[in-house]
Amino acid sequence: MTERQPESEGDVKNIQRLVAFLGVFILLLSQFLVFSQPITDDVSLPPYTPLTFVGVIIMILSQLIRPTPFWKRLSTHRIFNERVFWIIVGTLLSFLAASATAFFMNFTRVNYIPVVTVWLLGALSYVYAFRKTDATVESISVLSWVKMHRTEIITVLVIMVFAAAVRFYRLGEVPRVLDGDEGAVGLQAQFSADGVLSNPYASWENFGGLYLQLINMTMKFFGINALGLRFLPAVAGVLAIPAVYLFARQVGGQRIATIAAIMIAFSHSHIHFSRIVSVAYIQDTWLIPLELYFLLSGLEKRQSWRTALSGVLLAIHYSVYLTSQIVTGLVLIYMIILAIFYRNWFKERISQALAFWGGFVIIIMPTVYFAYRDPNAFLHRLIQAGTFQSGWLENTMELTGQSAVQILFGRIVHAFLSLFYYPALDFYGSPVPMMSMISSVIFLAGLGIALWQIRQPAFLLANGYIWGAVVAVGVFATPPSADSYRMLMALPVAVTLASLGLDHILEFMGLEPEKLRGAYRFSVASVLVSLIIFNLWTYYGDFAGRCRFAENIVGRYASYLGTELDRIDSELKVYMLSDDLYIHGTHPSTILLSRNRPVINFSEPVDNLDVISGETIIAPPPRIEELENWIRTHPGGQVHYEYDCDTTILLSYRVP
Repeated sequence: MTERQPESEGDVKNIQRLVAFLGVFILLLSQFLVFSQPITDDVSLPPYTPLTFVGVIIMILSQLIRPTPFWKRLSTHRIFNERVFWIIVGTLLSFLAASATAFFMNFTRVNYIPVVTVWLLGALSYVYAFRKTDATVESISVLSWVKMHRTEIITVLVIMVFAAAVRFYRLGEVPRVLDGDEGAVGLQAQFSADGVLSNPYASWENFGGLYLQLINMTMKFFGINALGLRFLPAVAGVLAIPAVYLFARQVGGQRIATIAAIMIAFSHSHIHFSRIVSVAYIQDTWLIPLELYFLLSGLEKRQSWRTALSGVLLAIHYSVYLTSQIVTGLVLIYMIILAIFYRNWFKERISQALAFWGGFVIIIMPTVYFAYRDPNAFLHRLIQAGTFQSGWLENTMELTGQSAVQILFGRIVHAFLSLFYYPALDFYGSPVPMMSMISSVIFLAGLGIALWQIRQPAFLLANGYIWGAVVAVGVFATPPSADSYRMLMALPVAVTLASLGLDHILEFMGLEPEKLRGAYRFSVASVLVSLIIFNLWTYYGDFAGRCRFAENIVGRYASYLGTELDRIDSELKVYMLSDDLYIHGTHPSTILLSRNRPVINFSEPVDNLDVISGETIIAPPPRIEELENWIRTHPGGQVHYEYDCDTTILLSYRVP
């Protein structure tokens, strides 16, 4: 199938439309310029008023163009056809968003909603340019499409319901505490209401400003608590189901897609990272497979609107997390390999490849401007935790005596084994790896099959996805202990390959789905039920019921302290019996949960404390007994104990 070529017959209305849009563009530009300036009193006309007049005049002039022979002849020019017009609209709107970002950064404006609106309209316009003129798009109604695929749609929706159940169940209570990084993310999300992070294209530790602003919105809605903070990761965990289904379906078909969707829905590591906000890799489990689905389906079906949408989504991904940079490199290398080794196949799809890169380059403009203005923020993770930039490689070579090649190869192996061998400890605390023994077996089988079928572009992309993630994490990121959660970005393709492996293993054993449908379904169901039981027990039985989350008891205490401070309704002073380890103010989780409630650290004996009625004294574990003895000599107040599983972790006493 090929795309329809632009019509050669001109239409004067196309010229009118383009000229009118240029007038609208100038009007928008003038208003962004006005908005970026401080308001001054006693002015006859706001600044940039002449530019506003120019925009209005151009709009009026567009209506004066008549269908004379000259204008008809001119309207046949390529620049006035349907596709080019919408590409121009998308380009100019994204350019306007980038320009407005520059204006607002210079004048410290904090309301970027108009900028994001124009930016997203630019993205829609660019995709619409190809959707509108793509002859391969069937003229089928939404209702007809739903009827045609109703079984698949219902299947995916049912899996999403179960996925939502295990992710939203007691979301604000399991895990029981916030770790320090969750508190830091929450504080930065609150800071996104003003200052640098009000810019949606800015970043903090490579968390995108837009993502932090969305977290701030959920906290405003649900409250400054664990539920409000963790709501978006849980949503991402559910969105991963249809995204993985689409990607796996494009790679291996409907059976593979269904198995993969069920596997990721009940993956214990995916459930866990859907319930915390410490790291943003959970967002990659729906964004990356969705981006690669539209890229692969667009190339295979030769539909430019799909690849255009893929490029647009990848550009938007930059406002979420740094893994967008890895995906950009992955797609670039993928297309280079296609151009060299799959030349005949790829040359027929050059226009789709150009549509992808066009959408990416156009929509990435505001982020590029931020990266130009603040390269250290844009490259923060690489600078702080990069293998080369942080000096980690040189130090490791000096300590171990190994060469750089040996160390980097070991890092790649470690990243790969983090999927199914090393326990998922960082930001989790689980003694088991990301994938269970059974899922590891079928994953390795599926990986072998994908390598064997690498001549197919779909399997080339699947291999690029898994190995690209392994190499990126292994070569460019430290420390090795973080591999267990960083490889979460590769979990969608890992479950896709595992599904492929299970399917082929059953076929090798003679249980072909076309011939022995019942036996095949029973075998698949048995494996999946076993995996579901294992994963739910691993998370809810072996992890959620125990106090393993957060790095240590001090970090867990900080979260309980924040909750306790928020519970105190008195405005009087609060004292904490501190020591060398337990000090108020060291953990962001305390600051976030207590809404920055002031606390006085008191390291001296409690007998030296001069308190009045209504004030509160809080003791951490090492000083609970000391406070209990003091309470016996000062009875009558309100005593409150907080327990961390079977351990008394906090004692609070309001003085009578």
